[in-house]
Amino acid sequence: MSMQLINGQASESAAEDGFFDGTVSPRRFQVAEAFRDQTAAFMREAFAGRKSEKELREAFSTSDFTLAAYAQVDSETLQQYQEQPSVWRQYTDITTVNDFRPKRLMDRWSNILGLKLVPELTEYPTGAGQDHENWWINVAKYGLRDAISFEAMKNNEAIDELEAIPTRFARAAAETETINALANLLKIDPKTNLASDVNTDFFKTANGNAPTALPLTAANLDTVLTAMAQRKSRQGRHVARPQLQVVIPTSLEPQMQRIQALREIRETDGTTESVYDNFLRTTDYVVEPMLDVINTNAKAATTWFVLPKPGQARPASFAAFLRGYETPDLRVKVSTGQRVGGGNISPLEGSFEVDDIQHRVRHIVGHQHGDPTFTYVSRGS
Repeated sequence: MSMQLINGQASESAAEDGFFDGTVSPRRFQVAEAFRDQTAAFMREAFAGRKSEKELREAFSTSDFTLAAYAQVDSETLQQYQEQPSVWRQYTDITTVNDFRPKRLMDRWSNILGLKLVPELTEYPTGAGQDHENWWINVAKYGLRDAISFEAMKNNEAIDELEAIPTRFARAAAETETINALANLLKIDPKTNLASDVNTDFFKTANGNAPTALPLTAANLDTVLTAMAQRKSRQGRHVARPQLQVVIPTSLEPQMQRIQALREIRETDGTTESVYDNFLRTTDYVVEPMLDVINTNAKAATTWFVLPKPGQARPASFAAFLRGYETPDLRVKVSTGQRVGGGNISPLEGSFEVDDIQHRVRHIVGHQHGDPTFTYVSRGS
């Protein structure tokens, strides 16, 4: 089973069923709170192997229990999603959009330094010299589906399938968010979710942040941070450096720890050697495990980035959620047909075509890189 781009927190309250014809959200199942609690307790016992086959068969033979079980699976999926690591939030600014159309992100700047003197009874001067740059961010849909067979439900094998759904879907949704954020830094193939290299559409000479080949060492990190303190605006002025941090794969964490553990830093200029206290020990860094997973470049293990922290001036990396749909949305497919004598059939009785019970998860996210002024990347060699 693989996650794929279909095209872009899903709603806490699912949208109208008519909007997603043919599916139903477990959040809309009418299950009494007390019965849901009883079902949750029963399922915990079943997942732990403390329920007999007879007890499972009797439980799943009633539609009320099965509906409550799916409602509990949905609740567990959301809970596990919220507990998943989200390291990407430490180096990515977050915004929300109202729909699937691109939303403008505006960066304003001005050639004016301070205010102009206004003599008595004279007009105030206009703010000439102002300009701006636009970026556009939009979201897209991501998802996957799986199915439990009618036979598995009747054979009580479905309990294992139900136990796996929350973990599998919650992890997949969290991974999608990380991949989405990393798409600002890496060149990711949406068909495989694997990266071949750093994002050279962003890290390039025209942006002043083309990839280098400096290994992560104290001397090189010092050089990079010092150079960033001298970066200029588009108008050629020096600008205040935002708070920065190093973003690294797990493979470089020991090296970053060694840099911070140094007592002194020695610099040689010609025949003169200078010794400083290690001012790099307070340099913040973020370890992003997914860099080890999705970056397939030969130099992935030595590639490191420097980015502004979220919430700072000149943000470099954005992620977006669709307003009202910020968490994963779990749904069960309704394709059971009707009984000959009339009346709807529960989706948990199996589909009309192949007698399966299909469930699907959807997550909606987007990304966009921003200001490159205070960004840096090195492949490490």
